[in-house]
Amino acid sequence: MKRDPENPTYDHTLDTLCSESGYRFQREKYGPKLAFMKEYFGERFPEIALLDVGVGYGVFLKIAAEDFGLRNLRGMDPYPNSIEIAKSMAPARIEQGSLLDEKWPFEERAFDAITCFDVLEHLEKPDAFFVNAKRYLRGGGVILVSTPNKGLPYRMRSIPLVGFPDTNPTHVNVQPPSYWKNAAARNGYEIVASWRGEYLTHIRLVPKILKALCAALRIDPRTAPLVNAFEQAFVMVIRPNQEE
Repeated sequence: MKRDPENPTYDHTLDTLCSESGYRFQREKYGPKLAFMKEYFGERFPEIALLDVGVGYGVFLKIAAEDFGLRNLRGMDPYPNSIEIAKSMAPARIEQGSLLDEKWPFEERAFDAITCFDVLEHLEKPDAFFVNAKRYLRGGGVILVSTPNKGLPYRMRSIPLVGFPDTNPTHVNVQPPSYWKNAAARNGYEIVASWRGEYLTHIRLVPKILKALCAALRIDPRTAPLVNAFEQAFVMVIRPNQEE
């Protein structure tokens, strides 16, 4: 059971992530984000330079390489043991560093895409990411972030027999989508796209019923009003305002 005991933000084990069901979920989780980038960049997509901030154990970078053919992959994480695990998983250059650092271990304007998944909710002051990331993005590039979708279903997690409690004590800044949209705007970004995705596992039974109904009716639960409130994550694609 491989796990970085020094990383309190990441409570998974590599065995869990790479099990048949675990890896299937990870592909469902990251696939739509990579598919968006593939459409956004078009023919350029296989050659884009991508930086993943907060790599965890490198599963996203592995899927980006193996399922989507990306070759120019970089990563950054503050935890040395997590970096070593990630390097064993993905063909990417991964450096030690914190997104809170003013100087990142890469050249400025070096990336077409910067991703930051399930990280910002661990920061009391996440604006530092938006400020710092802008310096490492090339013109025409985009930043993709995802964070827990704090709607009514998320709040129901604490109800006995209804929800699965959030046991991660480092989730200090779980917010609704409006909070992240405002954070992007005040730091000089425009929103290219946003959606709710990664079907909710925080509540018992209801999400499975809704998912089955959506499948039967051929409805995308990410875009269906009310239904998408049950989606696990909020995903936002942003880029610097063109006038800046």
